[in-house]
Amino acid sequence: MSAPAPAMASYRVEAIRPRSPFQGIRVQLLFFAAGFLLVYARRPDAILNAQFFAEDGVFFYRDAYELGFRSLFLTYGGYFHTLLRLVAMISQLVPFAWAPLLMNVAAIVVQLLPASVFLSSRFSQVPLAIRLFGALVYLALPNSYEIHANATNLQWHQALLSCLLLLALPAETRFWQFFDAIILVLTSISSPMGILLIPVAALMWWQRGETWSAAGFGFLLPGAAIQMISVLQHWHARQVPHYGFAGTAIYNGGKLGASFHYFTGILGRQIFLSSLIGLNSQTWLRQLHAIFAIEVISCVVGFVFLLCALRTAPIELKLFILFAYAVLALDLLNPLAGPPDQAQWYWLNVPGCGNRYYFMPMIAFLASVSCIAVRKKAKALRGFALLLLAMLPIGICRDFRYPPFLNLEFQAFATRFENASPGTHVIIPINPGWLMEVTKH
Repeated sequence: MSAPAPAMASYRVEAIRPRSPFQGIRVQLLFFAAGFLLVYARRPDAILNAQFFAEDGVFFYRDAYELGFRSLFLTYGGYFHTLLRLVAMISQLVPFAWAPLLMNVAAIVVQLLPASVFLSSRFSQVPLAIRLFGALVYLALPNSYEIHANATNLQWHQALLSCLLLLALPAETRFWQFFDAIILVLTSISSPMGILLIPVAALMWWQRGETWSAAGFGFLLPGAAIQMISVLQHWHARQVPHYGFAGTAIYNGGKLGASFHYFTGILGRQIFLSSLIGLNSQTWLRQLHAIFAIEVISCVVGFVFLLCALRTAPIELKLFILFAYAVLALDLLNPLAGPPDQAQWYWLNVPGCGNRYYFMPMIAFLASVSCIAVRKKAKALRGFALLLLAMLPIGICRDFRYPPFLNLEFQAFATRFENASPGTHVIIPINPGWLMEVTKH
């Protein structure tokens, strides 16, 4: 494909930008280590007292333990989770007591990779100060407890990583080319979000008109097609978890309950407002009588900044915004947020519930505000953007330290499992109040 001349000229200017002295491998390793410490500081028990969490133990580890390689071909929630199942299979190589730690470490590595890519020479067209700010905000993002340092939700960071690779400058070295290929292929067969990355890859191919963008499109296409077929086959059969006696999971269908009132709560409070002031702040804010008016105002402000960014931002940011909110739209059509005794959009309005769905839109909103804040034109809007960003430390500070998982004495149950006779059916309680059932080999 051929790209328009102005876009191609702009791209060439960016491509020949001299490499920053801050992009060496040693500096990257330093950034990665600092990021790991930051993630650790937010919830130290993910390392010091690692435990299985939800599906990573109840389904993925158990399937890998009992079925081995065959578990890679199982779907859950209507689609394939290849990377998570590979992590679960690799965890079979260590003693059972260490398996949650290995899975948590794998999740943290995936969580750190988007920041590493953004700080690399692949984004040298963006000033380093902005990239450092963006990486810090990403790693300290408020209202993101659900996807922090656990394997169950690593697909959200994986999708962000793949999107960044598509938007980055083309891979010039063998390492980057191999890295891009592996990540994009894995993402396409690990999450339905890979389907939504296809238009991003296609538009970057059209915009740049170069071989590596075409390769990115090609890496995604086969896996995205497989996921699409699986999602369409399972769409109406998707189920909502309801937690019964002793934490056992009972699966029933649940109604959507879409309404304008819930929509403003999701967009205005859970995404736009919580990305700035955090989960803990919105918990008390929700008790105010004027909360609906605050949500509506927040929606208006959020949409203004998103639309301004879609009009004036570089093509890469425009595509990221569209991707992030396409993911949100898909999630809102068929969410799994809570038990069926209430509508799913009701649960999506509850602070702390389903915030995995808000992760990508929150980053896109903050990126839009930051883009407006560094512009020299539209001084009034720029000042308002700076005012909003001045609220960000509130959310980061109030939400920085996450509460530890309930200590369910996993190590004691692991010892019991290791000492059990072959064929013994072992039941292990895991967070968040689920029961993991495994038959000893």
